[in-house]
Amino acid sequence: MLRIETVGNRAQLREFVRFPLRIYTGDSPWVPPIWREETKRLDRERGPFFEHSDAALFLARDDAGEPVGRIAAIRFNRHLEVYGDGTGFFGFFECVDDEAVAKCLFEAAAEWLRGQGLERMRGPASFTINEEIGLLIENFDEPPTLLTTWNPPYYRRLVESAGLAKAEDLLARTVAFADVDVRYLERLAKAGARNGQVTIRRANLARLEEEVEILVTIYAEAWRENWGAVPFSRDEFQKLAGDLKPFLLPDCTLIAECGGEPVGICVAMPDINVAVKACGGRLGPLGLLRFMLARRRIDLIRGLVAGVLKAHRNKGIESAFGAQIAQSLLASRYKRIEFSWMLESNFRVHRVLENSGAKVTKRWRVYEREL
Repeated sequence: MLRIETVGNRAQLREFVRFPLRIYTGDSPWVPPIWREETKRLDRERGPFFEHSDAALFLARDDAGEPVGRIAAIRFNRHLEVYGDGTGFFGFFECVDDEAVAKCLFEAAAEWLRGQGLERMRGPASFTINEEIGLLIENFDEPPTLLTTWNPPYYRRLVESAGLAKAEDLLARTVAFADVDVRYLERLAKAGARNGQVTIRRANLARLEEEVEILVTIYAEAWRENWGAVPFSRDEFQKLAGDLKPFLLPDCTLIAECGGEPVGICVAMPDINVAVKACGGRLGPLGLLRFMLARRRIDLIRGLVAGVLKAHRNKGIESAFGAQIAQSLLASRYKRIEFSWMLESNFRVHRVLENSGAKVTKRWRVYEREL
């Protein structure tokens, strides 16, 4: 007999957090979270998400009482404020290869969301579109980069067997710095520069709190029209920037200005997932040593954020960002850059990246179903 239970105490929360260890073996491309931070993130009393929204965590157990799957049902209030579309989310989905277990988990999430007065379930999003999102459906050989997901191929069958269908695809493009057509990017950047007084500067990481104000403002405006976009709060962006600050590279944290006013941002950083995997998600003394040693092996940069205000697009700013990053890293130990993720429908950005040599390397799918 299969039993679905709502996580309501610390022992259950620990089982929920640690359940992926049953799915992923040591040689899997999957990268564990930092376990201490993941537990805090999912704890109703300590997780920042629960300060403004709500979620329920569910565990599935077999007849022996062993966990065989997990899922979260998520009410993201900021999404509802922006769209008013009655959409809730599911996330943190992990499951053994059993369609019956998956269906029970999704029905538990759907029932909770219906009880919240919601009309649609979308995901996976853990917790929001600004965090880990999407189910990997192509290229399972490569490990996930920072803040992206990896899952077994059979998850697609489990999700679709529960009645969920494609809502949107998210893509990654990757290119070796040695293969970047820097001259193409420079031509676009120079052509754009003739249309306005655009300059690109490095963000001042010593004054990151002040620069965050620019990042938050540009991010909210530049992505306003993107599918599913919900602005970061200043506190969320400040925390993310603080967590990532030790790994940011000045040459890859850029702000575009026109007439002295910020009009675009670009942030790319080393893929520290390599180091997180090396330490197994544990940052005790030994884990920290493994983390620091593994940082030396990182040869991939992930393009995290790039956006330009609508009034300043088609001025070569995006190309200027790419050219500056490529030129600064050509002689470094970093060999490749992954731009992820981008909406499949963002043809303008895909055209620029494709012309500069970046190929589609990963595809994540966001699913949904009516409740």
